[in-house]
Amino acid sequence: MKKSNSTKGSQRGYTLPELLIGMVLGLLVIAAATAAYSTSQQTRNAMAAADAVHANARIALRSLREQAQMAGSAYLKDISSNGNFTVDLSPSEEMGQAALAGLNGTKYVESLTLGHWHALDAIDCQGNTGSTHTTVRNDYKINTNKELSCKDLNLTSSTYQALAEGVEDFQLRYAELNPSAQTIQWKTADQVTTMANVLAIEVCLRVMSINPVNNSKPNASSKGCQGEALAADGRVRRTFKRVVALRNREGVSP
Repeated sequence: MKKSNSTKGSQRGYTLPELLIGMVLGLLVIAAATAAYSTSQQTRNAMAAADAVHANARIALRSLREQAQMAGSAYLKDISSNGNFTVDLSPSEEMGQAALAGLNGTKYVESLTLGHWHALDAIDCQGNTGSTHTTVRNDYKINTNKELSCKDLNLTSSTYQALAEGVEDFQLRYAELNPSAQTIQWKTADQVTTMANVLAIEVCLRVMSINPVNNSKPNASSKGCQGEALAADGRVRRTFKRVVALRNREGVSP
């Protein structure tokens, strides 16, 4: 009896060149996917770093703007006389407690002090309300940890606390009015003759991301607060300039 072969024809596998070509194509697909993921991750990190830079700048500039707009302001107060209540307007500043003061120098010396009546708003730049002094005087400066910090100079045992991180530079200019000449000139703190004649403050912050995110170089047209080129260390950097008008300067201009 003859043995029948149920398999008709021959079964053929892949040749070595075909296997090699398949492996190469597979490796190319994996490499492309890895590169796309790496680019996407780097883009995401750069966007997150830029968002953090803008968030820190917003926090710092908002605090400075809010305190500057209250600086030197008066407020209404009730006065009781013989059982009758009348309303009086407070003085705009307390003697020896100037609503605006500044110090010019290196970036770790530059500072800005903004004062207002405690009765107008008891909250200082750190959110404290415990001061018993009649005025709140918030002093702003950057520390050696590259943080914009502040404290109420009139709050006992107060220490500087960080408001925003990654602040590399903090520069200020003051728009001083010359009443007789009716001209306004931008000056640094040491150039200002009378702070009471300052109508606006220009604040400049150079803010960086905490960690490097790429190896790209900064845009050559982007400059710091003092016109300097930005460092090329892979960190995201932005320079923010804001001008804040001082609302409470009645009578300065004749």
